[in-house]
Amino acid sequence: MANNEHLLKIKQGIEVWNRWREAAPNIIPDLSQADLRGANLKGIDLKKADLSEARLHFAQLSESVLEGANLSRARLQETGLQGANLKNANLKSAGLLEANLLGADLAGADLRGAQFNEDTRFDGAQLAGANLKGATGLGSAQIQLAKTDAKTQLPDYLEEEMDDDFLLQM
Repeated sequence: MANNEHLLKIKQGIEVWNRWREAAPNIIPDLSQADLRGANLKGIDLKKADLSEARLHFAQLSESVLEGANLSRARLQETGLQGANLKNANLKSAGLLEANLLGADLAGADLRGAQFNEDTRFDGAQLAGANLKGATGLGSAQIQLAKTDAKTQLPDYLEEEMDDDFLLQM
C-alpha cells in the first residue's frame, strides 16, 4: 500500500516532487497500488520507486526517470513512456497494452510475463539485456524496430518467429 506522505507529495506536482527527491535521495518512494490514472508525470524522478500494482493507465510518463523502479503488475495501458529511462526496471507481469515506449531505455529491464499488443510502440526503444521471457502479445515487427543485443531474451514464440523470418530472407 502506498505511503500517504509520498502520495501527497506527488499530488503537489512534478517540480515539488523532483526537488524533494533531490533533497532526500536515500528515500525510496512507495507508490505501490497508487491510483495515478491519467496523471501528467512527464519528466518526474521515480528512480527506484515502488510502483508495484500501481494504476497508471493513460498517464504521461514521457522523459521520466524510472531506472530501477518496481513496476511489477502495474497497469500501464495507453501510458506515454516516450524517452523514459526504465533501465533495470522491474516490469514483471505489467500490463503495457497500447503503451508508447518510443525511444524508451529498457536496457536490463525485467519484462517477464508482461502483456503487450500490436499497438504497443517500440520504435527506437533500447532493449539491450532486457528479459522478455513469457511476455505476450509481441510481434517480430515491433522487436525489429527496437534496439536489441545478444543478451536480450525474447519470448520463445518470438524467437521462433524471428528465426523463421531470417530463414525466409535467404
